[in-house]
Amino acid sequence: MLSTIVALGILYISLVILYQIIYYRFLHPLSSFPGPFWGSVTRLWLTYHHVKATELQVFESLHKKHGPVIRITPTMLIVSDATKLPEIYSRYAEKSQHYITGSFGETESIFNIYDHAAHARLRKIAAAPYAYSNVKKMEPLVDAIVRKWLEKLDHRFAATGEKFDFAPWAVYMAYDIISEIGFGEPIGFIEQEKDVDGLIQGFHDCLVPFGVMARLYPLTKWIKKTPMGRYLVASPEHESGAGVLMRLRDRLVQKRYDDIKAGNTKSRIELLQTFIEARDENGKELGIDYIKAEVLLVLLAGSDTIGTLFQALLTNLIRNSDVYDKVMAEIDAVTRAKKLSQMPMYEEVLEHCPYYVACVKETMRINPPAPDIMPRLVPKGGLQLFGKYVPEGCEVTCNPWIVHRDTNVYGLDAEVFRPERWLDSERAKDFNKFSQTFGYGPRVCLGRDIAYMELYKAPLQFLRTFKPRALNENEPSRHVYKGGISYFKDMWLTLDRRPPMVELGI
Repeated sequence: MLSTIVALGILYISLVILYQIIYYRFLHPLSSFPGPFWGSVTRLWLTYHHVKATELQVFESLHKKHGPVIRITPTMLIVSDATKLPEIYSRYAEKSQHYITGSFGETESIFNIYDHAAHARLRKIAAAPYAYSNVKKMEPLVDAIVRKWLEKLDHRFAATGEKFDFAPWAVYMAYDIISEIGFGEPIGFIEQEKDVDGLIQGFHDCLVPFGVMARLYPLTKWIKKTPMGRYLVASPEHESGAGVLMRLRDRLVQKRYDDIKAGNTKSRIELLQTFIEARDENGKELGIDYIKAEVLLVLLAGSDTIGTLFQALLTNLIRNSDVYDKVMAEIDAVTRAKKLSQMPMYEEVLEHCPYYVACVKETMRINPPAPDIMPRLVPKGGLQLFGKYVPEGCEVTCNPWIVHRDTNVYGLDAEVFRPERWLDSERAKDFNKFSQTFGYGPRVCLGRDIAYMELYKAPLQFLRTFKPRALNENEPSRHVYKGGISYFKDMWLTLDRRPPMVELGI
């Protein structure tokens, strides 16, 4: 009797699996799109390549074989054509359940809101703290951290000639900047010269598990209802990097509210203060849980990614000595002409350093820090892709790494780091239009002006101050792709002091 029940159970499961394979491969509305067999019938195929960190290579290979649109899960297509970004990421496109919710508390930041209408409403309220006028007020905070960082590098490495790994130091600076402008207190990476409480490593360690959760979201949703669900949700009680960061956030948020209650009305310009002062359309203040969620997002999204772009920019300059020589000639020329302050201002760099700006933009193009899939649900009415109909409810995604290498937009040398392409003002309009570095469309990253400010100031001032020498100029760093995020490791350098700016005319 027992053997019969087991046999029937196995038969039932086999029939369910067979039905799924037949339906998704031959009968589903996406069955006419090309792609790998296993990808068309199960999400496990995509999850496998995510864990193996081979997604980017596999996507590139499949697009070369099959064209601009590939089916990578039973319900998801990936598109390599950059000109399709406006259609895929339209204002009516909602996020799918690929975006895991509830992992950092019940209250979500604006990033994870599925519904486009709810997102648009909240974005209007949340946009004020990130407005360019407010970001400009924070520039002195950025300057102070950059100065402290450069002084530390000078004392520890330039003065001694000691070799060091630049990769973590780029993130130290970015983390201290974002925590300073987030709530008025740097975490202390620069001062302590280390990964404080393992925050950086903790973030990297959670990338793959969170990516797996996203790619298996029907299963993830079920698991969260079981006792195992507590292991998928970060909390301040955890000893992980996220837990440490949440405790730090809670302490600083509570301290700010205590200061306000005590009548400390000293003017503050950090993001935390602007969130506290923000009001919705009815004049109601934002809830503390939402403020905590938004501040945590700022810390997580605004530190590692900026550090990665700094690592990538320096790697690209070291590998391309002709580009390095050109950018240094420009920086020194505008310095002699007294068009840059001792600490360059954001707007000065934009106006007077076009080649340096081109180097930053080319780095963001070819080395996006989050080269991950970013799916959207096809809205009501469906979507036409290359002559084929994609029905409502299916998922369509792009990946910055892939679309930024679209030869139809960037030319046949799209794989090459060539900043000069950005100096063509007409072509640069398209490059900017189809950039996915900070997301796309109505959900583009609110903090991108903060990112631009850091990238237009800190690396330039670093290059003015030091001549970096890589121990291996051909391979100055090791690129890592992990869990949908990229970063660099083993950037072993020595630093030579450059002539003081007073000798250049400042």
